[in-house]
Amino acid sequence: MMNKKITLIIGLQALIIVTLFWVLVFYSKDEYEAYQSEQEEEIESPNRVTEKEGISTVALSPETQANSGITYSKVQKIAYQGVVKTYGSVISIDKLVEAKSQYIALSTELQITKSSSQQLTSQFQRLKTLNEDDKNISDSAVQEAQSQLHANQAKIQALVQQQQNLKSTVQLQWGEPLTQLVVGGQGSPQVNQLLTRQNVLVQVSLPITANTPAAGDSIQIISLNERAASVKALYISPASTADISGIGKTYYYSAPAESLRVGMRVHVVQANRTQLQNEGVVIPSSAVVWHAGKPWVYVKQKNNQFIRQPISTDTEIEEGWFNQNIAAGSQVVTSGAQLLLSEEFKYLIKNENED
Repeated sequence: MMNKKITLIIGLQALIIVTLFWVLVFYSKDEYEAYQSEQEEEIESPNRVTEKEGISTVALSPETQANSGITYSKVQKIAYQGVVKTYGSVISIDKLVEAKSQYIALSTELQITKSSSQQLTSQFQRLKTLNEDDKNISDSAVQEAQSQLHANQAKIQALVQQQQNLKSTVQLQWGEPLTQLVVGGQGSPQVNQLLTRQNVLVQVSLPITANTPAAGDSIQIISLNERAASVKALYISPASTADISGIGKTYYYSAPAESLRVGMRVHVVQANRTQLQNEGVVIPSSAVVWHAGKPWVYVKQKNNQFIRQPISTDTEIEEGWFNQNIAAGSQVVTSGAQLLLSEEFKYLIKNENED
């Protein structure tokens, strides 16, 4: 009987010990989690983002901006006119050079033949006079001299006709301004520089709706294969052949040869004179960040605050994008915009988790 009581007491003591152990574990777990939460709150990064009326503002101290490499610059007001964008090709002028060589050869032969004509004329007149003066020279000699003179005159006419035919052919194929390269006329500097290889000839295909080029007009071109600066090309004349694309009307332009070679395809930008100039600003390419498929920039406010604003990428220009929804003089972040976007969305994600 005594043994049963001892066994019961021991069992109760064991049960109490186990119960106390689990109670201790349970409360210790809560205290540990509370401690961890306090530690996380203590080491949590400072909140740099505030939101008001759906607009998030990122605030960074000057020191943080400097350490993070954040820089900004003022956007300047510009007047922008619409442009037409199309394509062109740098084409060979070998046929023009060949035609010029033929023309020079004909001119040289014509000059020699005309010089011979003067001698033959003098000889014929001398023999004719001698023949009339008591037949001091035979009739056959006079006739032979006359035949040589007629043959020489016929050759002159043939050479002149060949030159005219060559000139007409070049005019049909290349237009009047480029024909001056062949016939040695007084051409414009941009035309003359084609022969010296200082410039190259560019055939440009402009849409039907584009402005018809006039003397003195220019376009900007850049090779499709290179990320080089654009170069200015000056209008020469309408082209007689279609572009390989077969679209639009074609025109000849003369452009500096430094970065262009025969056979290259080029981008072409032509100012649209039918559109009025609009005022706006240029957003640098380095300032743009993309979110949800849309372009944005960060604009610096007072007290070292930054607000994300949408922009338009409809009108691309050489320096970036033309925009009318950002005020001139605004300070736009040009380096570190992606860091500001990350900071802003860390705040938004945290709020979503707390909700």
